[in-house]
Amino acid sequence: MSPRTKEQNEAIREMRMNQIMNAAAAVYLEQGIQLEIRDVAVRAELGYGTVYHYYKNKHMLLEDMLWDALDRTELAIRPALTEHDNGVLQAEVFSNLLLRTCMEDSSVFILLKSVADNFHHFPGNRFSKLFAEFQARIYLPFVNMIREGTASDTPEKMANLIFGSLVGYATLNIHHHMREEMGVQDIIDLIFSGIPAKER
Repeated sequence: MSPRTKEQNEAIREMRMNQIMNAAAAVYLEQGIQLEIRDVAVRAELGYGTVYHYYKNKHMLLEDMLWDALDRTELAIRPALTEHDNGVLQAEVFSNLLLRTCMEDSSVFILLKSVADNFHHFPGNRFSKLFAEFQARIYLPFVNMIREGTASDTPEKMANLIFGSLVGYATLNIHHHMREEMGVQDIIDLIFSGIPAKER
């Protein structure tokens, strides 16, 4: 048997890290910040030493998971940034994409919930750079959509209200299994029915 190539080793490393981060997200939803590396190893069906090889502690693991979630969030909302003109429709599309991604991807949900909670479960200022990147890449573009597309004279407050509503609905679905009550589009329609569009 010939030794693995550098590319094969990198592919295995990336697959293993994704496996660990997915397990960490599942454990975090159950245990919150109390999760331990051993719990993640059990969920990932890997040895404790294997997980520890990649992540020396849970904070490093959670940080990597949340940075990865930020990249996936940005990718998910990109159509709202590139395929729609400024306006309330753009903000609706953005909100729809954000909520769908949040509901389908546990680590994205954890990211959005952590941002909404101002990372208060995490020690120190470990996530200040991540928060700043979230602001620049996700939040501020959304505020600009609200500013450009609605009649609101407080676009930041409006964006916060919408963002909080999306995170709250996702929380109910994920923790209380209320997925059958209302669909994503129903929630988006309900939120935006009370937001007047800017007159052109």
